[in-house]
Amino acid sequence: MTKAPCVAWLAAVSLIVAAPVAAQNAAPPTAAFDAAKGWASFAKLLHENYGYFARAGVDGDAILATFADRAKAARSDKDFIDVLQLVAHNFADPHFIVGPLDAGDWSVFPTASDMTGRYDGKAFLIAEVRAGGDAAAKGVRPGMAIARIDGLSPQAAIAAITGRAFADLSPVQIGFALDMALAGHRRQARVIEVRDGSRRRIYTLAAANAQAARIEDGPLLETERRGTLGIIRINNSLGNQQLIGAFSTALASLADSEAVLIDLRNTPSGGNTSVARGIMGHFVDHDRPYQMHVIPYETRVLGPTRKFVEYVAPFGQRYTGKVYVAGGHWTGSMGEGMMIGFDAIGATTVGTDLAHLLGALSNETIEGSAAQVDIGTEQLFTVTGLPREAYRPQLYLTQAERTLEGDPVLTAIGR
Repeated sequence: MTKAPCVAWLAAVSLIVAAPVAAQNAAPPTAAFDAAKGWASFAKLLHENYGYFARAGVDGDAILATFADRAKAARSDKDFIDVLQLVAHNFADPHFIVGPLDAGDWSVFPTASDMTGRYDGKAFLIAEVRAGGDAAAKGVRPGMAIARIDGLSPQAAIAAITGRAFADLSPVQIGFALDMALAGHRRQARVIEVRDGSRRRIYTLAAANAQAARIEDGPLLETERRGTLGIIRINNSLGNQQLIGAFSTALASLADSEAVLIDLRNTPSGGNTSVARGIMGHFVDHDRPYQMHVIPYETRVLGPTRKFVEYVAPFGQRYTGKVYVAGGHWTGSMGEGMMIGFDAIGATTVGTDLAHLLGALSNETIEGSAAQVDIGTEQLFTVTGLPREAYRPQLYLTQAERTLEGDPVLTAIGR
């Protein structure tokens, strides 16, 4: 396993949230595969460094105990990595990814996804459909009951993703696995069967990563005017340093607006605090705190707690009008950091629950395997101490995605 974090490394990781996710890429050559050594190294990494090893609905020790024998009995590194992926899925954290990923693995949620689901204890339902995705284009709508996903019942799909019986899973694990099942396998088309009232419908949907690829090839952001409101929509580019200049230019073009809406509903992955501060800096006239960090390794291994608050400083031309910031189920990682940051500096936030990518991301290696592990090694909080994953926008909505019928966010802010 990699050595214990040093001060310089900790300072670096607070600035960077990996994009693209390192675990999705091919791993470098390693020493000979050793399942027992790999498992011991993996378990040590999680116990010492993972910021979300235990939380409501997630018992880290119980998860490791469930999969220990299976992992140590793996006869190849691929089989071993497949078991570690099941472990990761049980932690119900989109930031926790074990790779390298292959064609048989599940899509990376929420980046490569266009639907979220929910289980109400009786039925599995479509909760939200992402604007611009194939599911929305073909008519999938919130409230539809999910009957089958690629030929499997929702219970069977969830069991396959977690490697455990459906009855043994907590609500948070069920919800996470359902979202992953709806996203499907990497680069593979999906067939979703739903009940829409008394009618049964079958949708054949494009691979969920197609939308992610279109966004990656598109503009960093888009601007729009609606009367006295200026809108800046950021297209999953919070890890691109060029966004700082592009945002400054876009904001300058809207300088005469009475209010601006910064739309983060399409920022599901990656990002770094340099870009975030380059954007938020236009909306402060003095240094302001925007998020709090805690390093779990320091408490668990070294003893004293390490906690610090990050600030945003004035940057570029200041905007003095009313500021709204929108987020939703496809607002993840640094997008979530910007939601809590804008809240802290006085903007009005609006939207649904966010994507809940936990913590500040680090990529780690383990001994005895080619596995690459992406996990949150810093716990993140609002400046008042609320865990970032517990944050809800000030104007809370049950659905926030744009549809042909309109935009719930614009309705909520009276526009």
